[in-house]
Order: sequence, then C-alpha cells, then structure tokens
Amino acid sequence: MDSRQLFLREIHNIIKEYSEIGEQLKQPPKELPWEKFNLTKDEINSLETLEFTDESISAIEKIVRDNIMGAFHSAFCLLDGVSDPVLENDDDMWFGLKLVEKQEEEEDFLHDELYSSYWDWRGLNNKNK
Repeated sequence: MDSRQLFLREIHNIIKEYSEIGEQLKQPPKELPWEKFNLTKDEINSLETLEFTDESISAIEKIVRDNIMGAFHSAFCLLDGVSDPVLENDDDMWFGLKLVEKQEEEEDFLHDELYSSYWDWRGLNNKNK
C-alpha cells in the first residue's frame, strides 16, 4: 500500500464531498457543524430568496471545490517547506513538517487542534468573522 497516494486520493474524496453544497444553498441549515460559523437570519433569508438552477449550483460547487483544493495545496506547501507561515520572530526559520505513518497511538492530533487554533489565529489577525 502506498500511503501517500492513499492519503492524496482520500483528500480528493474529501474535497468532492465538502464542495457539494447545493442542498445547503437551496435549504440553508439553521445550524452548522461548528456553531461559530452559524448563519445569521439575514444570511439565511438572503439565500432563501435566490433561485438556484442546476447550472448555478454546479458553478458554485466548482468554485468551492477549486478553493478547497487551493487550501489543501497551500497547506501542503507549508508542510513541504516550500512556503512559509507568518513567523512570530524574524529570526525564526521554517523548514516544514513531515508526515509519517503512525507506528503507535499518539496523544496530540492535528484534527483536535484545528478548531481550538482558530481562536489563536483570530486573536493574532484581529478578524471579525
């Protein structure tokens, strides 16, 4: 089994699955999986007034899929060390990270840190959304 290819193929499945948002556009969810991004009543009402066609849904899903693919590509560039994150100190160097097959159970997981790191990112970037 080629773990890298298996991982990359699964990324493409994830991108496809998460870009298929047609039903969410036609019937906006009152609550999203992560409540921080819940839509406001005005946002929901705005979506409900639009008349989405199969073609407009297809176009939107292609745009979303392209954006998700771009996000993964940028993340992989960081991992590979061919792009740099915003460093806290000008003297710091970024060499990338290496993903390796797990040999045993680890305690720290990136998927667990993703949501909690949002608050650090938001604080550093003074984002309002």
